[in-house]
Amino acid sequence: MTSFIALLKNDIRLFLRDWKACILLLITPVFFISFFTYALSPYLEESSFIEPFPIALVDKENTTQTRMLINQVEEISIFSEVLRMDEEEALQSLADKEVGGVIIIPEDFTNSVSMGENKPVTVISNGAMPLQAYIVKNTVQSAANLVTAAQGAINTIWHYDTEAGLSYDEKDARFNEAVMDYILAALARTSIFESEKAAGDYSVTPAEYFTAALIVVFMMFAGMPGMKMLVTERTGGITSRLAAAPVRMWKVVLSKLLVSIMLLVVQFGVIILLTSKIFNNYWGAPVKDVLILFGGIILAVSAWSVFTAAVSPTPASADIIGNLGILLMAVLGGSIYPLTSMPEGIRRISVFTINRWAMDGFMVLFSGSNVTDTGTHALVLAVMGLVLFAASALILRLAGRREAR
Repeated sequence: MTSFIALLKNDIRLFLRDWKACILLLITPVFFISFFTYALSPYLEESSFIEPFPIALVDKENTTQTRMLINQVEEISIFSEVLRMDEEEALQSLADKEVGGVIIIPEDFTNSVSMGENKPVTVISNGAMPLQAYIVKNTVQSAANLVTAAQGAINTIWHYDTEAGLSYDEKDARFNEAVMDYILAALARTSIFESEKAAGDYSVTPAEYFTAALIVVFMMFAGMPGMKMLVTERTGGITSRLAAAPVRMWKVVLSKLLVSIMLLVVQFGVIILLTSKIFNNYWGAPVKDVLILFGGIILAVSAWSVFTAAVSPTPASADIIGNLGILLMAVLGGSIYPLTSMPEGIRRISVFTINRWAMDGFMVLFSGSNVTDTGTHALVLAVMGLVLFAASALILRLAGRREAR
């Protein structure tokens, strides 16, 4: 036990010698979370790929039915304002690039729809705003398609009433009833767009999302110094000299792991403190769930560090393998780019990464869900850690045998 304490003290002293690197490992995560939140938050929010814009609307009929249509357009959130103007004013606003498009409802429009004549609604777009023009055009086209479908239903009713031999008065009465049921119902819709949220989604803020995505990446980077110390001692012959002394190899490895775990605990505490104060992240989940997930991540991250040390013949190769491996898992695990936007093959591979399970676990914590907990995520991370530890032990044993020969 005395030899292990001496090793631990020496490793802590060596680790703290580069105190600037330690400080960077503690504060860098918060900096990157801030940057990602500021730069990429708009891409996580609804309707944020394009800013809301105003449009002009000319109502030449000006009846109750057309006012119902206009109210529908005003409810669409992508239109910041629907300006009711006459045609000359609307065209001038379009020319001055004050609006993203002009919609003109012709005279006697409602009656033409009910009779099947279908006077066209004119849409004039702004060539300098192609995306806005596309939205205006397709919004009107969607409404026209619904009216066309309603007219098809009315024509079908008229056709089969004729085939059934109904009198003209009976057909006319059913025609008028169908117009009320279908055409006016289409014109009086209370909602054009409907937004649904999948039951499995977690309710988190952009800052919480990027915290969940990046925290494990920096925890893995925090495990790199201890791993590099292990490789340096092995290549420098220190490990061999220790083997001749009454010091077992597991004590050397455990000493490095404890130093890394100390840094991970401090780093995790700093992230909790700063993200809760700066971004108002929700850290009110049960302490048990937080500790279980954190324990699973520590086991997996530590195992990754030992595995990297086991397969790295030199400190330089350890840097390359460790850094590239962390970045690769960050990409495959969804820490850099959302998995929902990746191909199916990548999503399947992601289940074999530490990042995927750690990120999902933190998303559960931040969502405050009472239905799910982090037990499954911690269990998977623990299994990954044990597999990596077993692989590292096998690699180190085979390397020891080769050196003995």
